Amino acid sequence: MDSSRGRTTLAVRREVAEKLSELARERKMSVYALASSILEQGIQVVRESGSDAIISNLWKVYKVLRDADAVVLPSYFMDALIKELYSHDRKKLFSLFSQLGRDVGLLMKTYAPSFEELVSLAALFSYFFPLKRVELRELGKDGLEISVIGVGDSVETTEAVSVAAREMLSVYGIEVINQTVSRGMIKLVIRPRSTSQKM
Repeated sequence: MDSSRGRTTLAVRREVAEKLSELARERKMSVYALASSILEQGIQVVRESGSDAIISNLWKVYKVLRDADAVVLPSYFMDALIKELYSHDRKKLFSLFSQLGRDVGLLMKTYAPSFEELVSLAALFSYFFPLKRVELRELGKDGLEISVIGVGDSVETTEAVSVAAREMLSVYGIEVINQTVSRGMIKLVIRPRSTSQKM
């Protein structure tokens, strides 16, 4: 390190250096200033989260939420709102969540074209939202079991989310052949609509 100027040299892959130089030109910044800014912020995120993957994962989640025009609200507020709607017009509530599931499914297809990619993307959301776990279990010829833990604090919310989940899976050509819903937990047994389709 050149202590008089407070700089040092870091070695990176050639393609990374080229991308950094290109970005610096676009931003009308020096490579030094841009690299320092990226590293400083990246180090803070990695130190606080304990994972370097959190940066790219957060960016993927942000892009999905941005494109969905999502508004993030406290879960207790959403639970109260859904319970109120459920008590007044359950059918209308489920119709809204059904449409939501279709819309989200179509959006997700742009980020996760296959069912496997959808599951990976869903797992990313569990890092940033109240979802505690997303688990898959092979059932052989009987299909696949998906368990989602941490879906709302009321049965009403969990039921509404399960309606949306069924519709989203339908967009992927997946049918739900069995469903168990309890407060905060959804368990679905699924399979492709056609045996010629692969999950």
